[in-house]
Amino acid sequence: MFQQLRLKLTLINVAIMLALFFLLICGTYFFLSININNRTESMSLRIATEVQTGLISDFPPRPRDFAKRLDNPPPPPPPPPEPPSKLPVILPPLKFGFFFVKTSPEGTITFESSNQPLDADSLATLSEYALLLNDNYGTLTLEDTDYSYLKAPLDNPSGWVIVFCDLTFEKTVLRLTLTILLTVGIFCAVLSFGTSFYLANRAMIPIKKAWQQQQDFISDISHELRTPLTVIQTNLDIVNESRDETVASQSKWLDNIQEESLCMRNLVNSLLFLARVDSKRQPLNKQHFCLDSALRQALAPFEAVIQQKNLCLTVQSTPAIEVYGDESQLKQVIVILLDNACRHTSPGGTISVSLLQAGNKAEINVTDSGEGIAPEHLERIFDRFYQVDKSRNKGGSGLGLAIAKWITESHGGSIAVSSMPDIGSTFTVNLPIHSTV
Repeated sequence: MFQQLRLKLTLINVAIMLALFFLLICGTYFFLSININNRTESMSLRIATEVQTGLISDFPPRPRDFAKRLDNPPPPPPPPPEPPSKLPVILPPLKFGFFFVKTSPEGTITFESSNQPLDADSLATLSEYALLLNDNYGTLTLEDTDYSYLKAPLDNPSGWVIVFCDLTFEKTVLRLTLTILLTVGIFCAVLSFGTSFYLANRAMIPIKKAWQQQQDFISDISHELRTPLTVIQTNLDIVNESRDETVASQSKWLDNIQEESLCMRNLVNSLLFLARVDSKRQPLNKQHFCLDSALRQALAPFEAVIQQKNLCLTVQSTPAIEVYGDESQLKQVIVILLDNACRHTSPGGTISVSLLQAGNKAEINVTDSGEGIAPEHLERIFDRFYQVDKSRNKGGSGLGLAIAKWITESHGGSIAVSSMPDIGSTFTVNLPIHSTV
């Protein structure tokens, strides 16, 4: 199950990363393509405008063009004219690959720029195609080479000026860019797979932990419920076998049933409390109250138990310590700690409870002379259903300390334990005296 979940998380993450890479590659490619197209159109329009206005009369030939034109040299340049008020400007090519032609209204080429790279037939074909198309700007393909064209009318003499651009360089840039993007994308895909697998493993840790906790919870709660149910069923069977006996003669078995029913009720109440805690629906009715008074009220129900087990209880309390919190729940913390102390202290032992003020905190200590807790159990003593004595001989369900910890921490306090085997344990609760948000 976990392997399938890990693989699913990895594939989902990789799919998301690949989708993002695909969008990035497509976006970059099309943005670059549109940008090149816009720049080419803008440059072509500028050249056509300057040819129309006479600012450009020709482009100088490229060095490689001279070798191609030895057999057909261009006509000699005209003699320099007298200096007029404004000379036509011969500009260098604004970009490698641009050239232009002028045609008559019928489409016959009357002038070609000196840097044009085509033979006469190819140039005539290219110009004819451009003139036949309705769009003034577009792209043509001639002999597996793409050319952009922009045509504009001439006034004097009448005809057309057509600006061409060999798009070989632009296509090469686009192919190179796409190749680089795909290479980087493949590398990132491999990297994202490794990263996704690592993150999936990390994400599985809390999932496995939660799953194990759920399994442990089901196992523990099944055990805790099965034990009292078994006792109740056994005692009921004994009572049913002696139907002619009086209720008084069956009091032993009925008392056992009642005791186990109370255990089940307490267990169910504890489970409901923790369920509300987990769903964040456990309310806190906070208000200012006297902690000393609450402590003594929580101790009162244990007088009979302490007397029955012949325990010695000492209480040391500092009066007038006021805290801000839920009084009933903080009483429950004291009840849980004192109940643990009574259950784990042998007859004739001692239990001491103290309440004192330490700075801006109220400190409650519950100390017993019981069997103590081994060091390996101290870190887990506040976990749900964790019990040092698995036999349930001491009673309890292993939920009390987990509840006490939540109540204490929900009030901005802390709870800790120190213990030594065969000597005893001390539980310490620290609560802030001033209100906390």
